[in-house]
Amino acid sequence: MSIEPVLAPHKVVPLFTLPDKHGQPQNLARQRGREHWALLILGPDLDPRPYLERLAGEIGAWRGMPARGIVVVPDAEQAGALSGLPFSVLIDADERVRRRFLPPEARAGVFVLDRYGTLYHQWLVGNAAELPAPGEISAWLDAISMQCSV
Repeated sequence: MSIEPVLAPHKVVPLFTLPDKHGQPQNLARQRGREHWALLILGPDLDPRPYLERLAGEIGAWRGMPARGIVVVPDAEQAGALSGLPFSVLIDADERVRRRFLPPEARAGVFVLDRYGTLYHQWLVGNAAELPAPGEISAWLDAISMQCSV
């Protein structure tokens, strides 16, 4: 099943401010120009930890690009369950960000963005088994890094 994207490639995505698990607001617009991003937006009925544990193995390579992983979850409980992983975890309690990035039929999405927030690639999935291989995300970040030296 193909899911029709909400966001167009090669356009700047809507940047946002969301709280982290400590309630501190994190503003992505303030991070512009610093690092490329792998942005994961997850729905309430997915257990992302097994996938994120596999993806965490790629983080060492991302630092040399430089790039970082940002995970958006629907509630504090899910954010707490991701403690100890090398990602920034933000809470989208009102699903405002989820609605702007994901079509209704998508349960999760992975978005690869350059340091200015331009969308290069996205995966929209109906279940966790359809999430992209960690190496695919790294390959996209690497390609962006080669084009946009920081």
